[in-house]
Amino acid sequence: FGFVTLFVASFPLAPLLALFNNLCEIRVDAWKITTQCRRVVPEKAQDIGAWQPILQGIAILAVATNAAIIAFTSDMIPRLVYYWGFSVSPYSNGSDHTMAGFINTSLSVFDINNFSTSSKPRNDITPYWFKNITTCR
Repeated sequence: FGFVTLFVASFPLAPLLALFNNLCEIRVDAWKITTQCRRVVPEKAQDIGAWQPILQGIAILAVATNAAIIAFTSDMIPRLVYYWGFSVSPYSNGSDHTMAGFINTSLSVFDINNFSTSSKPRNDITPYWFKNITTCR
């Protein structure tokens, strides 16, 4: 339960594999109980005892862990930094944010003249609309 709920965002196949594992475990345990052991004397229980707060804590921790995995492996945090830190238009009153320019600020500019000779774009096969380009992103 713990590993599946904590890391389902990074490995979405985990619940299916855990289900398969649990089905195999149930079958093996059923075989052992019916053939290898004596019958257990049943005891009355009101609930699952000390495990209830542990499972609730793992469920709460799973939400935070999955949110962190999604946030740090996606493009969400750089977009939020750009949106709140750099996206205000110079001609506005400071309240209108836009994502225009995010790609230009997130990619570096490379001068085409710095390519090695074997990697430079060939003029004989380059389309005419790329002839005057001096940088690439």
